Amino acid sequence: MSFDFDWSRLNLEGYAVHVGAALAIFVVGWILAAWLGRMVGQAGLRSGRLSPTVVPVFAKLARLAILVMVIVAALNELGVETSGLFAMIGAAGLALGLALKDTVSDVAAGIVLLVLRPFDVGEAVNIGGTGGIVEAVDLFQTRLTSFDGVPIVLNNSAVRTAIVQNYSRAAQRRIELDVRIGYGDDIGKAIAIVTRVLEADTRVLRDPPWLVSAKSLGENAVVLLVRCTTRAADYEPTLFDLTRAIKEALDAAGIHIPLPQREVRVMERPSA
Repeated sequence: MSFDFDWSRLNLEGYAVHVGAALAIFVVGWILAAWLGRMVGQAGLRSGRLSPTVVPVFAKLARLAILVMVIVAALNELGVETSGLFAMIGAAGLALGLALKDTVSDVAAGIVLLVLRPFDVGEAVNIGGTGGIVEAVDLFQTRLTSFDGVPIVLNNSAVRTAIVQNYSRAAQRRIELDVRIGYGDDIGKAIAIVTRVLEADTRVLRDPPWLVSAKSLGENAVVLLVRCTTRAADYEPTLFDLTRAIKEALDAAGIHIPLPQREVRVMERPSA
């Protein structure tokens, strides 16, 4: 397999003209491709119809399409028969694809993620146990920033097969707390106190109704289950405030959360 070159153009003056023209085509095309990529990105963001997740991908594809046409035009100006060149590129691409099958898998997974959109840029997610804010989704990788500010890069093939929890798309979230009281404390009184704490917090939704009930008998405490629902945006502050308010209310009523206890017996060995 080969591509033909027009050797009739190989005279010094004529060849210099064609080289200059090809170089001009390439430079102008490169600038045009970069400009078009920026324009596509800006237009996509202004339209409001495209997700911020897919806009950078469209911009890159537009730039790549222009660059391919520019390279073809420059090669034609040099007298290169591009049909044979494309055949060589196709064969090389096949071999490269087999060698980089994992990368090809990432690209395929990236396309699926961009089409199905299980998350968008700026959303809070948990992907296979890794949580953070989505920063970008491209054809190869998904980039997050963890909730404590650490950059995270995930391969798209791993993201595609992982369990994805999208916190930003949840309208409500359920809060569950285990509250421990002593065996000598009044369970009914403790339940009434916790219920009053829930009633006093306006962020706790009435529908679905909350639940406060004895859950289990632990080694040194009776465990009460406190279950309620709040708006997704209020989840963390409500969780923290309820934890403190329940503790303070129980303390004020004389019901204390018992500390873990262990009884140790020292046996004296009888003298011989």
